[in-house]
Amino acid sequence: MKKLIQIALFVSAASLMSCSSTPIVPSADSIKISREEPKDPECKNLGRVQGKTISVKPDLEGAIEDMKKEAAYKGANYLVMQTASGYETAVSGTAYYCP
Repeated sequence: MKKLIQIALFVSAASLMSCSSTPIVPSADSIKISREEPKDPECKNLGRVQGKTISVKPDLEGAIEDMKKEAAYKGANYLVMQTASGYETAVSGTAYYCP
């Protein structure tokens, strides 16, 4: 009986390790960023997003990447950048999902 339990545990562990996984965090790399609203009427507004950096030096690209990550969490694939802070450490915009 003990041997049967050990075999069952081994098979269960092996099957769990062989499963492929889907990343929990969506990728921000595929998000298109623009200053214009999407032209496709099928695009769904997913809400406001913000990005920021914790830097005393201007880092607009870092703030945009942070905003894209937030948009990716919402399931967006299109992002309209609307404002940037005067110090270029924060940005905001609207995330969209366009089919």
